[in-house]
Amino acid sequence: MQGELKQRIPNSSAHELTKDNSKETKPKDDRKELIYKGLVHSKTELHTLLVSSSILTLLAICHIRNPKWCRKFVTLQYEYVTRPNHYDIGSDDAYIVITFVVILSLVRSFVLEFILKPVAYYRFNIRSTKALQKYGEQAWAMIYYTASWTFGFYLYCKSPYFLDCDALFIGWPHDQMTGAFKLYNLIQMSSWIQQIVVLTIEERRKDYFQMLAHHLITIALTTGSYYYYFTRIGHVILILMDFVDILLACAKVQKYCGFTVACDYTFMIFLVFWFALRHVIYNYLLYHTWFKSRTLMPEGECGAQLFQKRCWTHGIMNGFSALLAGLQVLTIIWFVLIIKVLMKVIKGFNAEDVRSDDEE
Repeated sequence: MQGELKQRIPNSSAHELTKDNSKETKPKDDRKELIYKGLVHSKTELHTLLVSSSILTLLAICHIRNPKWCRKFVTLQYEYVTRPNHYDIGSDDAYIVITFVVILSLVRSFVLEFILKPVAYYRFNIRSTKALQKYGEQAWAMIYYTASWTFGFYLYCKSPYFLDCDALFIGWPHDQMTGAFKLYNLIQMSSWIQQIVVLTIEERRKDYFQMLAHHLITIALTTGSYYYYFTRIGHVILILMDFVDILLACAKVQKYCGFTVACDYTFMIFLVFWFALRHVIYNYLLYHTWFKSRTLMPEGECGAQLFQKRCWTHGIMNGFSALLAGLQVLTIIWFVLIIKVLMKVIKGFNAEDVRSDDEE
């Protein structure tokens, strides 16, 4: 393998791992060049920073002057009077989702431009403008997914459905969420919407439509599971996906930093967890949703004498299962490409990403 695995991972936007960092001659004024490159290459990030900070400033002023009108943008809605810190769902949740989208955009752009890029430039001697941008994007992804997975896994360990797939559906509809669990779901929803925004405003990649399809399916699943109170199955799937994304981003960061051996080992760990989480456990959850869920919540089926907040039909359940299957199809396509690159490396060829366009 001899360090060539640093160029492998062809999963969504994984092509950054396939390109070498170009290290140019160090200029006389490193700080001046870094600022110049950031302004030229990351104009989109700076515009995002300006717009999002302006929106949050206006929201803060509005909240100070008229807190009643702006309260929906900054607080969780639909708390049960008889059960404090437990919440229902409703259309007013859209307000705080908007706030989280803006906050995530602000934090991402600030951290990327003013923390991660300087670290890459001064600590790891990365000089290529696009390599700086790609390092920043993947380092941010690693930070976000680590935080998201940690929060989600903590909630999972404390949940009544920990290691119990039947409990994902028994007792449905699960319409009383703790404040932390509702916050987790809304942040996840906001994150995927924000990623759609980033995908749209940035330079289009070769895998743009694959990524767009992935994001749209994920948003449909998160919002649909939230609306129909299938948040338990949605929660488990999100933590499965987030853990693999941590390893993917970590491998790409190691590649840009020049840590070849560490990148090789991280790739192997990534490959194992990708298969185990996204093709074994995920497909078991898909099977459970498609074939067993209806027998676990028979009292929730729509009928004339049913008086509850939500009810399910076979069409609704088939629709959710089809979306989950569509997401699995995309991950299978990406996994096949990963294996192709791995086989080329084993045979002694250089790993090349067959999905992404040349960006450097």
